Parts: sequence; structure tokens; C-alpha cells
Amino acid sequence: MDYREKAFRDKFASASKHLGVPPDQVISLKLRDVVSSYGEYHEMLRALEQEAGVHWSEVGGNFQGRGYLVDQDGQKIVLVEHETGLEILYVAGSIASLITLIPLVLQCWGTVRGYVDGRHAHQFKSVEIRRFDNNGKLREDHSRGLTGPSAFPLSILNTALSSAARILDTEMHALRKEVRSIAGRLTAIEKQLKPAKRSKTKTKIKTRTDRSNLPARPATR
Repeated sequence: MDYREKAFRDKFASASKHLGVPPDQVISLKLRDVVSSYGEYHEMLRALEQEAGVHWSEVGGNFQGRGYLVDQDGQKIVLVEHETGLEILYVAGSIASLITLIPLVLQCWGTVRGYVDGRHAHQFKSVEIRRFDNNGKLREDHSRGLTGPSAFPLSILNTALSSAARILDTEMHALRKEVRSIAGRLTAIEKQLKPAKRSKTKTKIKTRTDRSNLPARPATR
């Protein structure tokens, strides 16, 4: 196992404790950029809290940077601040987060970066998505630099949603196979437990009358 793979395993293990899922269900979305001051992250968190009502708290873990748990209406993600850009750790297949909370963070971060640079749009060098597949292998998706904030959230979400869709499709395929297997086992068990049909035969019982045991009839006069 190389250093990068170990670093992501440790990071996902830390995030999983706060997101309430196994480590292999965590995905990393990284907006690669050059951040001159960590104050930009604090400005983003302040805006999320004051303007969008998002709750956040600093959390410990091996994130290779300072991590923050962000919560909105039960949807949770972990934000990690790096000198090389913002990282978002979220739950694989969490469509609710992808269409609500993450777009809000992306929009806010893009706005902060734009104003910091003295313009209303900012050029992000690249977007990187990392996850571990069913075989435990680190998978990476990369996209080119994107301009925000107005356009870049949709472009990034397209990449993120595509990744989530592939994961959901794989999981659904595995679930269908498991359901078919369980259904087959249940059918076999039902056949074993079902009692064999017994043929019903009618037996005619002939009753013989022993007249000697009958009471004597009174004499007829």
C-alpha cells in the first residue's frame, strides 16, 4: 500500500465516524486551487452559518488538514481545509447532499474565492473525485479547470452525480442478485417444509349383525 492510498484510507476512516457510514462509502471531492489564507475557509463557514442557516463544528481526525462537520436538515458532509484547495467528504449515493448541501458549499466557496481575487468569478485548476471501489482499489476521476461561481457548481456536480450514479448502479445490481439468491433459497426451504400430500381412500366398513346378541322379541298372540 503506497502513501497516498494509506492517507485516503485514514481520511475516509476519520470521516466515516462523523458521517455515520462505513469508510468505503465515503467520497472525496477536491477543488484543487492555491489558497493564500485559511481565513477564506472561515469566511465561507461564517457565510454558510449566517446566510444559509447551516450548522458546523470543528472535528478531529486524520484529515491531513483541519476538518469541519457541516450539517443542514440532517444532511452531513465534512469540509477539510488545505493549502491546495477545499476538500469535501460526503456519503456515496447521497443524492440529497449532492443536490442541496454540496451545491450551497460550492456556491459559497466560489463566491469567497472570487471576491478574494478581486473578481466575481474564479478559475479552479481542477476537480478531483476519489473513492474506493468494491475491490478496495482507490479510484480517481479528474476534470479540467472550471470557472465559478455561477457555472462551476453545475459542472462539478455533473462529475459528482455521475460518480454517485455509477456507485448506485453497482449497488443496485448487487442487491438484485442478492434478492434473487434469497428468493431461490426461500423457495427451496418452502418445498422442504411443505407436507407431502396423502391420498385419501375411503374404506368401507361392513358391520355384521349378530342376532344372537339381540334382545328376544316378545311373543305375538
